Amino acid sequence: MYAVGIDIGTTTVCGVLLDAATGKVEAVKTLDNDSAFRGEAYEDLQNPERIWELVGGIYRGFLSEHSDISCVGLTGQMHGVLYTDREGKAVSPLFTWQDERGNEPYPEEEGKTYAEVLSELTGYPMATGFGLTTHFYNLKNHLVPEGAASICTIHDYMGMKLTGRKAPCLSVSDGASIGCFHLEKMEYDREALKNAGIEPEILPECVADCSLLGETAEGIPVSTGIGDNQASVLGSVKELEGSVLVNVGTASQISTGLTRYVKAEKTELRAISRDQYILVGAGLCGGRAYAALERFFRRTAELMTGKDPGKLYGAMDRILKERGMKGTTLKVDTRFCGTRREPERRGGIANLGLENFTPEDFIMGILDGMAEELHTFYREMEKLGVSRAKYLIGSGNGLRMNPWLQRIFEERFGLSMQIPVHKEEAAYGAALWALTAAGVYSSVGEAQQLISYVGG
Repeated sequence: MYAVGIDIGTTTVCGVLLDAATGKVEAVKTLDNDSAFRGEAYEDLQNPERIWELVGGIYRGFLSEHSDISCVGLTGQMHGVLYTDREGKAVSPLFTWQDERGNEPYPEEEGKTYAEVLSELTGYPMATGFGLTTHFYNLKNHLVPEGAASICTIHDYMGMKLTGRKAPCLSVSDGASIGCFHLEKMEYDREALKNAGIEPEILPECVADCSLLGETAEGIPVSTGIGDNQASVLGSVKELEGSVLVNVGTASQISTGLTRYVKAEKTELRAISRDQYILVGAGLCGGRAYAALERFFRRTAELMTGKDPGKLYGAMDRILKERGMKGTTLKVDTRFCGTRREPERRGGIANLGLENFTPEDFIMGILDGMAEELHTFYREMEKLGVSRAKYLIGSGNGLRMNPWLQRIFEERFGLSMQIPVHKEEAAYGAALWALTAAGVYSSVGEAQQLISYVGG
């Protein structure tokens, strides 16, 4: 018996076929998400029907190869939304999480953006790219499509397409991601939305438990969608509380679970389901800091020799291997892309002297800085009373491919780092979510015991 998990990312759509008894990934299908199309300069748009072609193709591909599929789970890019009509059809493009209309100047408030005005009107931090920020802009500029009855995320729309539902139903992980959501009460703040002139009728149904959305034409259960961050956590850790998940890719994140609501200021609280949350600290630069150093070395070599040396990651690895885990006195702040709260902030280098003005120190300093940014978030989480870290889990290519960074995190936390065998953490987590919703496992925690780690 198998479960299918599908992750609808910004640039790719990935599906996994998971053995429901062993947890082994039997097959992976990955397609380029080529649904993007041009709009206004501030817009970031994708065609939901093209995405359906991709998702439907992955689902049908697995179905043609394996008849004993027990359930389907869906995850994908959070925050972004599309409009659906009363028949369950998309009447707009997908306005992705990267859509910038919320940062456009608000004409009635000089010096303020639509996102800033909406934040003031509702009392909730509303960023550009959040679904309700997008809707607020569209509402004010008469851009809401005729016949629009509801908004939903792209993976929730895929759930509607798979099951034939006419109205969206979101898990709280997705519902909260579009904004103006009371995380303690697990519901939208309808009065706050009314204060902003937004009629709550546009909101989708939102459920707080792991549940089924419906069935496919073949009678296969489909679960409600789950946000990609939450799915990645569920697909990486065996225990939500007491586990610290570090993800380093283009950006970076550190996450840990808890079973109660807390008011977080320097980190972000995100919902999974009723009484299940994760605290998240997100670094905007992440693996790009190491990539920037590689580009610097490559450009230097090119200028000095007149030849393109090619990628230098192998040489950087060799340098680290020869150096060992010897630390550096160089202090590198790798917030080169700013932070969510301070987008204008930039990184820096401190304690630079003649003795540490070396390529080796710069390599180690960058890696130390990447780890320090995330560990700083974790220290803030500790102040909120999260469970003591018992397990350190790593994911993302920036960690998988860099054993030196793994060791730095191990030193920071005093724990050995475990890496999941599977690389498609979000799709895997969606499959576990579906197995729970379909009743194959009694809880998500039980389903998570299927996870295996490299060398484990």
